Amino acid sequence: MLLPGDRGRVERIAKYFENPVHVAKNREYFTITGEISGERVSVMSTGMGGPCMAIAVEELRALGVHTLIRVGSAGSLQKKLKMGEGVIVTGAVRDDGTSGSYVPEIYPAVAHHHVLRALEKAAAIVEHRCHMGIVLSTDSYYGARFNSETAKMIGLLKKANTLCVEMESSTLLTLGGVFGLRTGSILTIREEIGEDETLKAQAGEVFEDGLEKCIQISIKTLELIIEKDRFFKFD
Repeated sequence: MLLPGDRGRVERIAKYFENPVHVAKNREYFTITGEISGERVSVMSTGMGGPCMAIAVEELRALGVHTLIRVGSAGSLQKKLKMGEGVIVTGAVRDDGTSGSYVPEIYPAVAHHHVLRALEKAAAIVEHRCHMGIVLSTDSYYGARFNSETAKMIGLLKKANTLCVEMESSTLLTLGGVFGLRTGSILTIREEIGEDETLKAQAGEVFEDGLEKCIQISIKTLELIIEKDRFFKFD
Protein backbone atom coordinates (compact mmCIF):
# COMPACT_ATOMS: atom_id res chain seq x y z
CA MET A 1 0.00 0.00 0.00
CA LEU A 2 1.36 3.39 -1.01
CA LEU A 3 0.25 6.44 0.97
CA PRO A 4 0.77 9.90 -0.52
CA GLY A 5 -0.62 12.81 1.47
CA ASP A 6 -1.82 14.73 -1.57
CA ARG A 7 -4.82 13.14 -3.29
CA GLY A 8 -3.60 14.75 -6.51
CA ARG A 9 -0.70 12.26 -6.50
CA VAL A 10 -2.89 9.16 -6.38
CA GLU A 11 -3.45 8.88 -10.14
CA ARG A 12 0.17 9.89 -10.71
CA ILE A 13 1.23 6.82 -8.72
CA ALA A 14 -1.49 4.50 -10.03
CA LYS A 15 -0.37 4.95 -13.64
CA TYR A 16 2.38 2.45 -12.80
CA PHE A 17 -0.21 -0.19 -11.78
CA GLU A 18 -1.60 -2.87 -14.03
CA ASN A 19 -5.40 -2.70 -14.39
CA PRO A 20 -5.95 0.30 -12.05
CA VAL A 21 -9.50 0.77 -10.76
CA HIS A 22 -10.93 3.69 -8.77
CA VAL A 23 -12.21 2.20 -5.51
CA ALA A 24 -13.33 5.08 -3.31
CA LYS A 25 -13.13 8.84 -2.87
CA ASN A 26 -14.19 10.49 0.40
CA ARG A 27 -12.76 13.59 2.10
CA GLU A 28 -8.95 13.36 1.94
CA TYR A 29 -9.02 9.64 1.15
CA PHE A 30 -8.85 8.68 -2.55
CA THR A 31 -8.08 5.04 -3.35
CA ILE A 32 -7.07 3.26 -6.55
CA THR A 33 -6.36 -0.47 -6.62
CA GLY A 34 -4.46 -2.38 -9.27
CA GLU A 35 -1.72 -4.97 -9.63
CA ILE A 36 2.06 -5.11 -9.46
CA SER A 37 3.86 -8.33 -10.37
CA GLY A 38 0.53 -10.15 -10.31
CA GLU A 39 -0.33 -9.06 -6.76
CA ARG A 40 -3.11 -6.72 -5.69
CA VAL A 41 -1.83 -3.33 -4.50
CA SER A 42 -3.41 0.04 -3.75
CA VAL A 43 -2.57 3.70 -3.40
CA MET A 44 -4.56 5.92 -1.03
CA SER A 45 -4.11 9.57 -0.12
CA THR A 46 -4.09 10.35 3.61
CA GLY A 47 -4.38 14.14 3.73
CA MET A 48 -2.24 16.20 6.10
CA GLY A 49 -1.08 15.32 9.59
CA GLY A 50 -1.04 12.48 12.07
CA PRO A 51 -4.78 12.21 12.78
CA CYS A 52 -5.63 11.50 9.14
CA MET A 53 -2.73 9.05 8.87
CA ALA A 54 -3.82 7.17 11.99
CA ILE A 55 -7.36 6.75 10.69
CA ALA A 56 -5.96 5.42 7.43
CA VAL A 57 -3.67 2.93 9.15
CA GLU A 58 -6.38 1.69 11.52
CA GLU A 59 -8.90 1.11 8.75
CA LEU A 60 -6.43 -0.38 6.30
CA ARG A 61 -5.09 -2.89 8.82
CA ALA A 62 -8.69 -3.89 9.58
CA LEU A 63 -8.93 -4.79 5.87
CA GLY A 64 -5.80 -6.92 6.11
CA VAL A 65 -3.20 -4.51 4.73
CA HIS A 66 0.21 -5.34 6.22
CA THR A 67 2.68 -3.15 4.30
CA LEU A 68 2.29 0.64 4.14
CA ILE A 69 4.75 3.10 2.60
CA ARG A 70 4.35 6.86 2.75
CA VAL A 71 5.26 8.70 -0.47
CA GLY A 72 5.51 12.30 0.65
CA SER A 73 7.42 15.57 0.56
CA ALA A 74 9.43 17.50 3.13
CA GLY A 75 11.35 20.67 3.89
CA SER A 76 15.08 20.31 4.35
CA LEU A 77 16.79 20.95 7.69
CA GLN A 78 20.29 20.38 6.27
CA LYS A 79 22.14 22.21 3.48
CA LYS A 80 23.32 18.91 2.02
CA LEU A 81 19.74 18.02 1.03
CA LYS A 82 18.84 19.59 -2.30
CA MET A 83 15.55 20.19 -4.09
CA GLY A 84 14.11 17.00 -5.58
CA GLU A 85 16.39 14.61 -3.73
CA GLY A 86 14.87 11.71 -1.82
CA VAL A 87 14.92 10.89 1.87
CA ILE A 88 14.45 7.29 3.01
CA VAL A 89 13.25 7.57 6.59
CA THR A 90 14.95 5.30 9.11
CA GLY A 91 13.14 6.86 12.06
CA ALA A 92 11.17 9.93 13.06
CA VAL A 93 11.19 12.42 15.92
CA ARG A 94 7.68 12.19 17.36
CA ASP A 95 6.73 15.86 17.63
CA ASP A 96 3.15 15.00 16.71
CA GLY A 97 0.13 14.66 18.94
CA THR A 98 -1.43 11.55 17.44
CA SER A 99 1.18 8.87 18.14
CA GLY A 100 1.21 9.88 21.80
CA SER A 101 -2.40 8.80 22.03
CA TYR A 102 -1.18 5.22 21.50
CA VAL A 103 2.16 4.95 23.30
CA PRO A 104 4.42 7.23 25.40
CA GLU A 105 7.19 9.33 23.85
CA ILE A 106 9.91 6.84 24.80
CA TYR A 107 8.47 4.39 22.22
CA PRO A 108 10.49 4.72 18.97
CA ALA A 109 9.09 5.51 15.53
CA VAL A 110 11.24 3.37 13.23
CA ALA A 111 10.80 1.94 9.76
CA HIS A 112 10.53 -1.81 9.25
CA HIS A 113 13.80 -3.39 8.11
CA HIS A 114 12.17 -5.16 5.15
CA VAL A 115 10.90 -1.84 3.81
CA LEU A 116 14.18 -0.04 4.46
CA ARG A 117 16.22 -2.63 2.58
CA ALA A 118 13.80 -2.61 -0.35
CA LEU A 119 13.72 1.21 -0.53
CA GLU A 120 17.52 1.40 -0.51
CA LYS A 121 17.82 -1.21 -3.27
CA ALA A 122 15.04 0.41 -5.30
CA ALA A 123 16.71 3.84 -5.12
CA ALA A 124 19.90 2.33 -6.56
CA ILE A 125 17.94 0.67 -9.37
CA VAL A 126 16.09 3.88 -10.24
CA GLU A 127 19.39 5.78 -9.89
CA HIS A 128 18.03 8.69 -7.87
CA ARG A 129 20.04 10.40 -5.14
CA CYS A 130 18.56 9.60 -1.72
CA HIS A 131 19.60 10.31 1.85
CA MET A 132 18.83 7.93 4.73
CA GLY A 133 18.22 9.05 8.28
CA ILE A 134 15.98 10.57 10.93
CA VAL A 135 13.28 13.14 10.15
CA LEU A 136 11.15 15.47 12.25
CA SER A 137 7.39 14.91 12.16
CA THR A 138 5.38 17.79 13.56
CA ASP A 139 1.80 19.05 13.69
CA SER A 140 2.90 22.63 13.00
CA TYR A 141 4.94 23.01 9.83
CA TYR A 142 5.65 26.73 10.37
CA GLY A 143 5.20 27.06 14.15
CA ALA A 144 8.88 27.69 14.90
CA ARG A 145 8.49 31.22 13.52
CA PHE A 146 6.26 32.12 16.48
CA ASN A 147 7.51 29.93 19.32
CA SER A 148 11.05 30.36 20.63
CA GLU A 149 11.03 26.98 22.41
CA THR A 150 10.05 25.21 19.20
CA ALA A 151 12.73 27.09 17.30
CA LYS A 152 15.31 26.07 19.91
CA MET A 153 14.25 22.42 19.67
CA ILE A 154 14.54 22.46 15.89
CA GLY A 155 17.97 24.04 16.18
CA LEU A 156 19.10 21.17 18.40
CA LEU A 157 17.60 18.61 16.03
CA LYS A 158 19.44 20.18 13.11
CA LYS A 159 22.70 19.87 15.04
CA ALA A 160 21.81 16.23 15.68
CA ASN A 161 21.62 15.65 11.89
CA THR A 162 17.84 15.45 11.62
CA LEU A 163 17.40 15.59 7.86
CA CYS A 164 14.06 17.25 7.16
CA VAL A 165 10.62 18.15 8.51
CA GLU A 166 7.22 16.74 7.53
CA MET A 167 3.95 15.78 9.23
CA GLU A 168 3.01 12.09 8.94
CA SER A 169 5.92 9.65 9.17
CA SER A 170 6.10 9.45 12.97
CA THR A 171 2.46 8.40 13.23
CA LEU A 172 2.80 5.81 10.46
CA LEU A 173 6.01 4.30 11.85
CA THR A 174 4.80 4.29 15.45
CA LEU A 175 1.58 2.50 14.54
CA GLY A 176 3.57 0.10 12.40
CA GLY A 177 5.44 -0.94 15.52
CA VAL A 178 2.33 -1.03 17.69
CA PHE A 179 0.35 -3.21 15.29
CA GLY A 180 3.17 -5.29 13.80
CA LEU A 181 2.92 -3.81 10.31
CA ARG A 182 5.65 -3.23 7.76
CA THR A 183 5.86 0.54 7.42
CA GLY A 184 8.27 2.92 5.76
CA SER A 185 8.48 6.37 4.24
CA ILE A 186 10.19 8.00 1.27
CA LEU A 187 10.09 11.79 0.97
CA THR A 188 11.02 14.26 -1.75
CA ILE A 189 12.68 17.53 -0.76
CA ARG A 190 10.52 20.46 -1.89
CA GLU A 191 12.22 23.20 0.16
CA GLU A 192 15.98 23.48 0.54
CA ILE A 193 18.14 25.54 2.90
CA GLY A 194 19.73 28.62 1.34
CA GLU A 195 23.05 30.24 2.26
CA ASP A 196 21.23 32.57 4.67
CA GLU A 197 19.85 29.53 6.54
CA THR A 198 16.28 30.19 5.37
CA LEU A 199 14.13 27.92 3.22
CA LYS A 200 14.37 28.64 -0.50
CA ALA A 201 11.46 28.76 -2.95
CA GLN A 202 9.21 25.73 -2.91
CA ALA A 203 8.67 23.04 -5.54
CA GLY A 204 8.99 23.71 -9.27
CA GLU A 205 10.27 21.49 -12.08
CA VAL A 206 13.24 20.11 -10.14
CA PHE A 207 10.93 19.03 -7.34
CA GLU A 208 8.43 17.46 -9.73
CA ASP A 209 11.17 15.49 -11.48
CA GLY A 210 12.47 14.30 -8.10
CA LEU A 211 9.00 13.36 -6.95
CA GLU A 212 8.48 11.25 -10.07
CA LYS A 213 11.73 9.42 -9.32
CA CYS A 214 10.64 8.80 -5.72
CA ILE A 215 7.30 7.48 -6.97
CA GLN A 216 9.22 5.10 -9.23
CA ILE A 217 11.30 4.04 -6.22
CA SER A 218 8.12 3.30 -4.26
CA ILE A 219 6.78 1.15 -7.11
CA LYS A 220 10.06 -0.74 -7.41
CA THR A 221 10.04 -1.19 -3.62
CA LEU A 222 6.67 -2.94 -3.79
CA GLU A 223 8.00 -5.17 -6.59
CA LEU A 224 10.98 -6.15 -4.43
CA ILE A 225 8.83 -6.82 -1.36
CA ILE A 226 6.40 -8.92 -3.40
CA GLU A 227 9.31 -10.94 -4.76
CA LYS A 228 10.70 -11.43 -1.25
CA ASP A 229 7.33 -12.48 0.14
CA ARG A 230 7.13 -15.33 -2.33
CA PHE A 231 10.09 -16.94 -0.56
CA PHE A 232 9.89 -15.54 2.99
CA LYS A 233 6.63 -15.28 4.95
CA PHE A 234 6.08 -12.03 6.85
CA ASP A 235 4.34 -12.64 10.19
